[in-house]
Amino acid sequence: MRLAAILMLLAGPALAGSGLSFAEPPLVLIERGVICQVTPEGSRPAPETEQGVINLIEPGRRVDVLTEIVPAALGISFGIRFTLSETAAPMALRVIVTHPPMGPRGVEVESWTTEAAPGAPSVSLFTFEYAYEMVEGSWTMALEAGGERLLEQQFTVVPGDAARPVLAACDGPAAVS
Repeated sequence: MRLAAILMLLAGPALAGSGLSFAEPPLVLIERGVICQVTPEGSRPAPETEQGVINLIEPGRRVDVLTEIVPAALGISFGIRFTLSETAAPMALRVIVTHPPMGPRGVEVESWTTEAAPGAPSVSLFTFEYAYEMVEGSWTMALEAGGERLLEQQFTVVPGDAARPVLAACDGPAAVS
């Protein structure tokens, strides 16, 4: 597992994405982008996902490449790192990932719950573990509490060749943080 972050902001026409996002109090978006390699620390049931389970990772895991452009490549993860403001109470959040149809059932929306605490970074991400998951197009990761959307981040999944700088950063040496 890569523990250090590359933390580079990608630019240029080949990597320009809409990247539309918002975060409403008490949520704070810390960073969004690609995590090159994730080592699960366990799993738990998530019946509203295509696989029916989600992997658990280190909650403070940093993003390796700050971007909204995601290469469709096995092993690549992408998502958001967020926290609650210091004055907020701990809360349960629903993570909602919307994407083009995937898998034999053509699933387009997946969701699970997560807990958030004030000032403690949390990470919600999606990892391409199977070829059928690597659907290109517009993806949205959102956080809701009590049915209210508090954070939304859009990503664009593209062929690996269209995001060579991201793949190169993932294959390169880890930066020291």
